Amino acid sequence: TKERKIGFIIEKVAQWRKFYNGFTDKNGEFIRLSLEDAAQKVQISKKSLDDYLLQLRFGRKFGFNFNAHKDAKVGVLRAFVKKHKAQQPKLKTDSSVSDFMNNNNNAGVPE
Repeated sequence: TKERKIGFIIEKVAQWRKFYNGFTDKNGEFIRLSLEDAAQKVQISKKSLDDYLLQLRFGRKFGFNFNAHKDAKVGVLRAFVKKHKAQQPKLKTDSSVSDFMNNNNNAGVPE
């Protein structure tokens, strides 16, 4: 399959979310589609659109320059996100939760 360009996926994801969030048609009727139906309407699988949305969100979070790369293929964005994700410190959720539980185990409980 042909790799899509970043500008194209931005348009398609925006359309997809517009259909899902709802819009008013030319007759003044408010229409809202499911994510799956909205994906069919933009002619891209929901799985791909979910992935694109995630890549776009991470790209924005990490400061990707979308304007400069709108004609680049989505692989450029993926590589950028992958690089910046690898630089992020890993969260220790398990120890944080257990620390919280150990420190607050008897909070408010009389002995």
